[in-house]
Amino acid sequence: MTEPQYDLAVSFAGEQRAYVEQTVRACQAHGLSVFYDQDKNNEWWGQSYIREQRLTYSSRTRYFVPFISADYLNKSIPMDEFSAAMMTAVKQGDGYILPVLMGDVQVPPDLLHPHVHYLRAENYTPEQLADELVRKVGQAKSSGQKPAEISAVVERALSIRLPKVVPGNWSKYRELDQIFEYLTRQFTEGARQLEPQGFIGTVKAGSDRLSVRVERAGQTVAGIDIHKGTQMGDDHLTWLVGRRFDISSNGFNGWATPVYNKEQGITQVQVSDFGGLSQNEQALSYEEFFDNLWSKVVDQIEHAS
Repeated sequence: MTEPQYDLAVSFAGEQRAYVEQTVRACQAHGLSVFYDQDKNNEWWGQSYIREQRLTYSSRTRYFVPFISADYLNKSIPMDEFSAAMMTAVKQGDGYILPVLMGDVQVPPDLLHPHVHYLRAENYTPEQLADELVRKVGQAKSSGQKPAEISAVVERALSIRLPKVVPGNWSKYRELDQIFEYLTRQFTEGARQLEPQGFIGTVKAGSDRLSVRVERAGQTVAGIDIHKGTQMGDDHLTWLVGRRFDISSNGFNGWATPVYNKEQGITQVQVSDFGGLSQNEQALSYEEFFDNLWSKVVDQIEHAS
């Protein structure tokens, strides 16, 4: 069995570094081997930071000590560290994790079981907390307690098949708004780039309608109108491109709706038509969607010129 490389491994948000570093140095003064990120800057140079942390927190340390604060729960790297340690806890039991809560923080029960005992930093100076950790490690050593080799458990947890479903917080209406805003920004930028070629692009955006007109010498040469929420459904975009520039009617020759690609885990635009381009449905990224619409505008300009 592989012996642990560290007695303790600490994880924390940067806002709490001062308290944590004092605790770490006090533990080291008592002879404990402690994993502390700033001691690893040179050793990890050129290596995968996250990979090395996962290995440390999953199979190379006797105890994992997360200093959990509101800042900790809001940052991706500490939560990655915590997740790796929690996978280890599946094998070794709750005793592997020695949580220290900092400030007025409430930890979700899916991260820390309510029955897991914790200490609050406000009740201990760094030196006093170090004394508690020294005592804990000493008890483990005297009883012969050693962590199991659980690398295989972690690897399996990282690669286990999970259901591919639409996230519960995914909203087609929110995505529709984001698509509409993205098109507005892109068409505005496209119109600006036409000016050096002698074309004037005008983009008017309302809450549910985006109108683009392109002129040359006072003559309209291209146009597109995009509507959000129409007779196709309030979760659809429809648009009209072509030679008709007075588009006050409800006519359209293309439509799309946001969809969630469960295989790729991303939002796409399900397009039914691009105005005579094809009747086949296509699932496109935001960028591909805009590129196709912009191409229809450019086609009109080239045809008129």
